[in-house]
Amino acid sequence: MTRPRPTPRSSVLVAFALAACSGGGGGDDDGIADPDATTGAIDAPGGGGDGAISIDAPVSTADPGGPGSWQVHTQATVTITLGSGASVAGTVYSPSSGGATPAPGPFPLIVVSPGFQLARSQYRIFCEHLATWGHVCITRDYAASGNHQDKAREVGKVIDWALSSGSGLATRIDGAAIGVAGHSLGGKVSINAAILDSRIKAVVGWDPVDALPPFGNDGSMSVAPEMMGNLRVPLAVLGQLTDTGCAPSADNYQRYFTAACEVPAAVEVTIAMADHMDWIGDRANCGLACLACSSGQTADAVVHGITRRVTAAWFRRWLSGEVGMEMWWTPGMVGAPATVRTVTGC
Repeated sequence: MTRPRPTPRSSVLVAFALAACSGGGGGDDDGIADPDATTGAIDAPGGGGDGAISIDAPVSTADPGGPGSWQVHTQATVTITLGSGASVAGTVYSPSSGGATPAPGPFPLIVVSPGFQLARSQYRIFCEHLATWGHVCITRDYAASGNHQDKAREVGKVIDWALSSGSGLATRIDGAAIGVAGHSLGGKVSINAAILDSRIKAVVGWDPVDALPPFGNDGSMSVAPEMMGNLRVPLAVLGQLTDTGCAPSADNYQRYFTAACEVPAAVEVTIAMADHMDWIGDRANCGLACLACSSGQTADAVVHGITRRVTAAWFRRWLSGEVGMEMWWTPGMVGAPATVRTVTGC
């Protein structure tokens, strides 16, 4: 059955003056205020197990760009079985009351996919943050072979593993509250996975790139705009327009947003003078992937702060039903230097 096209959302396009930032290599000030001491529903588990979003869910008054009320328990290396004898290495970040053991949950699950030739450890900064806000976050390496669509199908296999008794996570995960996120290639993989797997209820792309493999196509296909009509879950994308070498304008985050015609909600956040590698945690150990990309003028820490805010708010809204989280991706709250759009090109 074809889902009706959603009612157009009100348009927002507001520019902020550029903050005085250091070069793209880092900085200590992430531009976010200290979170409010009142954390409200941060301790609440995920979607309640029935897949329904409660419009009466309590609202947190804390800034989701700052840490939530949970501490983090990390399983640095786990073996994720993908079926047919295949497996990949992964890391699991879980909410914890004291850090020594995971909290029982159940919590929403977030699967994070890395960028091309980038280590899963580069996304620890976001996974740890999501865990403090009451999510179990898994990031993993890609299998040694497979095209972009195979990598998208891998996300479903990671979910299968997480919900299986062999993972040790199943009782701590709300299987009705699953989200995906990813950077660059991982953003494309995550959006494609949300198209393929109906268990996924929300998706966030961190400067997602739709480009095909650079050294000869292996059967990978474009997602935007060709597949975007099949995306039916809330979509948030964050991106930049400075580094067109690693994120070409013909394949960048805006292509996903403008073609998301059937989603119930969408937001596009553009961070001025950022660059493609601002979405990793350790630029000094990035390797060849970083050498190919140009640097922007907005500090990494500023990009990280905005990304933590939007990502945590997006998943708290669409996986846990906290309607009040919508304020945090509006122009006055998302943080400078950013512009926001909430209407697609459809």
